[in-house]
Amino acid sequence: MKHVKRWLLMSLLIVVGLGWPAIGHAQSLDYTALKYGTSQTSMAGKYFVHPAKVQVVQHAYQVTMEIKTAKHLNKWPVRVLKIAGQTPQNVQKSRDSAGNYLLFYTFTTTHLNRDITAKLAINVLGVYKATHKLTLAFQTADLPALSQSKSATKPTSATKATTAKRTQSTPANDSSQKPTSKKKAASASAAAASTTSSNSSRAATSSATASQEADAADQVPKQKTNWMSLLGGSLAIVIVVLGGSWWYFGRH
Repeated sequence: MKHVKRWLLMSLLIVVGLGWPAIGHAQSLDYTALKYGTSQTSMAGKYFVHPAKVQVVQHAYQVTMEIKTAKHLNKWPVRVLKIAGQTPQNVQKSRDSAGNYLLFYTFTTTHLNRDITAKLAINVLGVYKATHKLTLAFQTADLPALSQSKSATKPTSATKATTAKRTQSTPANDSSQKPTSKKKAASASAAAASTTSSNSSRAATSSATASQEADAADQVPKQKTNWMSLLGGSLAIVIVVLGGSWWYFGRH
């Protein structure tokens, strides 16, 4: 028995936690049946029972209305085909103690402060048969207010946190991109400087080599010129010695 009670208590807590449908207490609300598109009272208004019952269900108005017809007019001679753009719901038929025919139905709307259009089918056997539109104007002075979901009007904390993260991540991305661009610019400058220095060193090396080759080319003819002068001087000495010897020995 204790386990059963515990199970029922847990089930009740689960149902309450998941959310029980929001149903308010039924409240009486008077209305007027008018000719469609006018402010004149409709002849079909005599079939409607006043007031209507209104209650708030799932953030909308659920309106319960009643149509009453005399027993000599036939069985339920008035039917509601459409109301507020929808087929009537929870339709029930019954009779009172006097034998009159009662028709109950409900419809749901979120705008009772506006005119509600209804389409009726009237069939009084052997007397009258037709389809009519009429307007139902509710007196909204005592209309209960519809509660609105807070989550629909206020941003959630998760949304705020996501927005803050996005806002913070944008400057971080910008700051991370700026050093990267600076690094790229510095790398490009260093590469250009190294290329310029290597080119200049190569040019200096080539110019030094060219100057050394020019000096060597200048020095070779000078050395050749010195050897030629020495050789010419030696030959002159030999000729002088031979000539002097020939002249000396020729006289003696």
